[in-house]
Amino acid sequence: MPTLTTAKGITIYYETDGDPSGKPLVLVHGGGAQLIGWHDEFVAQLVEAGFFVVRPDNRDVGLSQQTGGPDDLAATYDISDMAGDVVAVLDHLGIERAHLTGMSLGGYIVQVVAIEHPSRVASLGLMSTSPSSEPEFLVGTHGDGTPVTTPPELLDRDAYITMFVNGQRHWHSPGFPFDEEESAALAARYYDRIYRPDGLIRQWNAMLNGPLERREDLRKVDVPAVVIHGRGDGTLHWRAALAFAELMPHAEVLIYEGMGHDIPRELWPDFVRGLTRAAARAG
Repeated sequence: MPTLTTAKGITIYYETDGDPSGKPLVLVHGGGAQLIGWHDEFVAQLVEAGFFVVRPDNRDVGLSQQTGGPDDLAATYDISDMAGDVVAVLDHLGIERAHLTGMSLGGYIVQVVAIEHPSRVASLGLMSTSPSSEPEFLVGTHGDGTPVTTPPELLDRDAYITMFVNGQRHWHSPGFPFDEEESAALAARYYDRIYRPDGLIRQWNAMLNGPLERREDLRKVDVPAVVIHGRGDGTLHWRAALAFAELMPHAEVLIYEGMGHDIPRELWPDFVRGLTRAAARAG
């Protein structure tokens, strides 16, 4: 199994695709999402575009280290620590600078890598994410800002798949068909790979540990970026994409009318082209 142990003693699992001599691209997924949430066909398109794709499981999900037990929901880490995990993956693979793309919470993580470890970032892909957790960038219910302390209900496989599909249906892009069969298949893969719902709660609590406000720091980030967002996003408002454009002088903004808080198959080729343009501008 391809794993590494960070300087802080956290074990991170990762997978790679493509030629190691290609442009290194790290894909960092969102809260509770395992690395297999990046669809293999999307990854194949990135490889075809010349990228060497690295997908880590963030700590507390997938095959990376669980930092607590089923009833131990306190997060002893924050987004900066998760950014440090990404840097540890680069160190382990001998990659000096990489193109980083993050979805949702993954977007928070790669922003912090660019802020705190600028020499390691060649370009950024910011998908369905925001530069701040202020209410102007939020849609729907996001809690009251206090950590979650109630252990999650443990579900059997069928109940988990039903819950997962309903969640994806809520977040999916309203302008594109929802593939319930594909969603259920991904849920089954998630459950069979590892089922630890407490990890998602620790990740949420870690996000609350911050940094939740990154706008002023992002003004200093001087790398090419492509910002991808949907007007149908029911979690993070698409005005976040406009804020990135104001903060980052080298940001290309792509806003899609029918896109929600997901990565719709119909837009994969466009996303690949956008990430490729950002990488090309990085030289």
